[in-house]
Amino acid sequence: MKNKVSDMYRSQEIGLDGLVKAIGKGWITTDDAIDLVGEEKAFELLQKVKLVEISVACNAVIVHGVDLELGGETVHFNLSIEDQSNIANLFRVVELGGTQFPYQADGGVCRIYTATEIAQIYIAAQTHITTQTTYHNTLKEYVLTLTTPEDLAAVTYGMELPKEYAAKMAEKLAVAQAQMDAIVAKLGG
Repeated sequence: MKNKVSDMYRSQEIGLDGLVKAIGKGWITTDDAIDLVGEEKAFELLQKVKLVEISVACNAVIVHGVDLELGGETVHFNLSIEDQSNIANLFRVVELGGTQFPYQADGGVCRIYTATEIAQIYIAAQTHITTQTTYHNTLKEYVLTLTTPEDLAAVTYGMELPKEYAAKMAEKLAVAQAQMDAIVAKLGG
């Protein structure tokens, strides 16, 4: 596969993004790609690889989901796209006046959740998604300012952001929290 990817790059069937996808699929290594693009494009390639790496990590953290204390027990909710949709639909039932609805947490059995519990699930899910997405976007912004391979290599998903980026993230999360608080107030606490 390495030779096919090399041929495709050399014939301009794929560009840097295609090489990044090939790295992600395990068809070539990052070093193979650097050999193909040469030193003049190596940093741009490494930056693209890092951006994909943090995006994949962000998605994994989101999908892993959240734990909530409900009814005296810890309940885990996966946040795959399907589960996010299901939770949003549950919350819509509450918005429309529903007082309870059946749902199944990860590894659990289907049970009836109250409107208050459904709101807690929704708010926890949205807060988790928003926090991770905001962190990812802020980390991406930081990565795009880096200028050396060593600085790129030091970036990991979950690292503490430099102060100016952490402050930007905090501002955005404060807006999101205010909206979650407004939802809770609208639902009567």
